[in-house]
Amino acid sequence: MLHGKSTLVPVLLLALIASACASKQPMGDAPRAAAPLGGERASQFCYPATAIDAELVLVDENKRMRSYAGSFASGLPLDQDPAPITFEFYEPAGVENPPVAIVLPILNGQKHIVRPFATYFAKHGFASIIVDSAQRTTLEDDILAPNAAIRGTIKRHRRMLDWVERRPGLDASRIVVFGASLGAFNALFLAATDDRVRAVVPALAAADLPYVFANSQERRIKGAFEEVMAEQDMSREELEASMRERLRLDTAELAQHLNSDRVMMVIARRDKKVPVAKQHELWALLGEPETVFLPTGHIQSAGYIFYLRKKSLEFFVRKLEDPYATTASISPASCLNTRNPSIMDGQTRRGDGNE
Repeated sequence: MLHGKSTLVPVLLLALIASACASKQPMGDAPRAAAPLGGERASQFCYPATAIDAELVLVDENKRMRSYAGSFASGLPLDQDPAPITFEFYEPAGVENPPVAIVLPILNGQKHIVRPFATYFAKHGFASIIVDSAQRTTLEDDILAPNAAIRGTIKRHRRMLDWVERRPGLDASRIVVFGASLGAFNALFLAATDDRVRAVVPALAAADLPYVFANSQERRIKGAFEEVMAEQDMSREELEASMRERLRLDTAELAQHLNSDRVMMVIARRDKKVPVAKQHELWALLGEPETVFLPTGHIQSAGYIFYLRKKSLEFFVRKLEDPYATTASISPASCLNTRNPSIMDGQTRRGDGNE
């Protein structure tokens, strides 16, 4: 799920032939409860309550939904990303207080890959939001300072939930998250640190980020890792070990804070960009959650988009039947339990045309 439109059409045709090869595995025998997240670990994801003055531009409207381009300043103290938080908002027509699906894109924010998920969810009664994740720091910087990059991303995504919570007409008690590739890692980070999330589907995520960076065959990740190796005069093994020593926010570590019955993984059995062995490792650390297995590599998994969005929607609808269960277990004493009360929405205005 890392490449663009030129790859998508032949992959879709191939998947139509091979779609029977995908399989879904139920959760293990006993759901594993999340370990509470609190104390100093939780404090790094907290921030003071500030108002949100969001601008929404109406981009398109039809019988099924309205689509908007949205943006607002993060309002986060010492935010390393000076750019506003930007997003696409799909509002289903004729649905009162719809649940909300947050959709997180792949590397460098290629939203066209995940847009079919967002529009599909909207056509089935969810308000859908694609949060922009364009790469504004280099991958080399992220390899050298991974904790800051992850913390910043989590906080910006939590701010998106703040906006949802105060947007009139949305049911913020029913928020779900879908992410693909890099978006799957970000989906897990958000779901583990915010109990406003009720269910999460990470497609092609893995444990052990240093190993993933050191062994991924994804062109940009491989090139960035080798660039840092040369700059730091390190071998691949030395840089992987150095990154592991510095990393405090791995999916492997945060997996314990997720309730296994609120997660549905997607694993590609031939993935070399997010090594499949580490996808299986994450599956075990998450408590063997429900899983969709694809008989493909990373890019070819895009061919199963129709199957994946259907299974994701079914999972979300089923999990939202429980009015109280959430993905994370947040300690009652944690600052993460504090909601941001004074949030307002900017004025909506009509745009000049389609995106």
